[in-house]
Amino acid sequence: MSYALYRMGRFAARHPWRVIGGWLLVAVMVVAASSAFGKELEDSFAVPGLDSQEAVELLSAAGADDAGITARVVMTPTDGASFFDSPVAVAALADVQAQAAALPNVIATTDPAGAVAAGASGDVGSVGDVVSADGTVALLTLQYPVVEELDAVDLDNLKELVADARVGGPLLVEMGGDLSYAFEEPQTGTGELMGLVAAAVILLVAFGSIIAMGLPIGVAVFGLALGISSMSLLAYVIDVPSWAPQMASMIGLGVGIDYALFLVTRHREFLARGMTVTESVARAVATAGQAVIFAGGTVVIAILGLVVAGVPFMTAAGAATSVIVLMMVAASVTLVPAFLGLAGHRINRFGIHRRGHGAGTVGAGWERWGRHVSAHAWQYAVGVTVLLVALAAPIVTLRLGFPDDGTLHESRTERRAYDLVAEGFGPGSNGPLVIAVDLADGGASVRLVDELAAAVAADRGIAEVAPAVIDAEAGVATLVAIPTSAPQDADTYATVERLRAEVFPSVLAGTPVDAHVG
Repeated sequence: MSYALYRMGRFAARHPWRVIGGWLLVAVMVVAASSAFGKELEDSFAVPGLDSQEAVELLSAAGADDAGITARVVMTPTDGASFFDSPVAVAALADVQAQAAALPNVIATTDPAGAVAAGASGDVGSVGDVVSADGTVALLTLQYPVVEELDAVDLDNLKELVADARVGGPLLVEMGGDLSYAFEEPQTGTGELMGLVAAAVILLVAFGSIIAMGLPIGVAVFGLALGISSMSLLAYVIDVPSWAPQMASMIGLGVGIDYALFLVTRHREFLARGMTVTESVARAVATAGQAVIFAGGTVVIAILGLVVAGVPFMTAAGAATSVIVLMMVAASVTLVPAFLGLAGHRINRFGIHRRGHGAGTVGAGWERWGRHVSAHAWQYAVGVTVLLVALAAPIVTLRLGFPDDGTLHESRTERRAYDLVAEGFGPGSNGPLVIAVDLADGGASVRLVDELAAAVAADRGIAEVAPAVIDAEAGVATLVAIPTSAPQDADTYATVERLRAEVFPSVLAGTPVDAHVG
């Protein structure tokens, strides 16, 4: 038993309003500071040392547009006819293109309206094509700067444009691309709410008291709200990604309820033994509080283990989540005892259990189960181990990576745009590869770029390569290659690895020219 925790619990039980008032004051200060001075949470997917990161850095240093992110507006006539057969659809296409080019932060757009007007569609899947071979799908690509220079307003502007184009127009208009991935707000709240409802039901059945059930959930929600509010302040120290609050919510709710549950359970057991409220709370904190601190410390250390992954945005998310876990630990050993002292013996009121099932008692069924497991320890140990290994077996085929629009539900506009592009231009058009070539001085570099483009185009996993764009002043050349397979296919991964390990060295080995795939 920890005497420091004993004294802390005793103080909180004797002076509950002081402790509660202190927490409320901290909460008001954090929320006010977050509202007034908090920074926006930003997404940065930079991973130093990766070949793809080197490609982005090379293009960014050269000021190339390909270093930024793109958005796609995909259009097809609502009557199923070809653009070439519908002047109204052609006019609507030109209007959407003009409005898109005028949006803030749009650097450039492709020209499907011009391609239609010129009567050129080209082959399906050819690089640079903006109209499918049958003329029924037009692809308008918007080029933006790097993601750090943008925000959610840019996505809202594009959404508004697409919504207006859909109203009474002759076109079916869908949108997707990197901009949606970067700034689309995930649907939150439903999962957390279902989790809270499930926790409330389980705790109510376990405790048999509405008050005892409400304390762990209330403290967990309070600590979570305070922790998430503090993230915009933490962003001054580290770059907290926008999805960190969702990650922290999953872990924070679990540990918050769990830690408070330890204390409430132990407190009710001590009350059932005849202790006073103050003594019961103090002893609960002195005993169960040690488990809370140890468990919280273990969780923090485990989450901070993300640092060794070498992925900065995961490290930042882990640090932000650790702050919430620490906040849950602090609330559990201070705020929970205060509420327990305030509730007194009312902790067992509003019960639902049958008469004779008192607080702090153990059900006869659970006692029999415990004795049975103890009597057959080895059998249960082996059986459970085999079961857990079987449940964990699928991890050996786990594929890690970033989801794309093709993994979304068909009700989402991003998924519908993805399918239209794949149908009209081929599956690889949804994941073009940008090859950044770091040139050396002299005309020989230009010749090497042409040879490299030919070698890339000859690879079995590449459908076509666009003509190289060479910035002689910056010393950078850009190649855009379209794979034959979709972004999530294992074949695409193999193609990228083959380009790096075989194709590039076959042309550039022994030269001062380097190439990177992004």
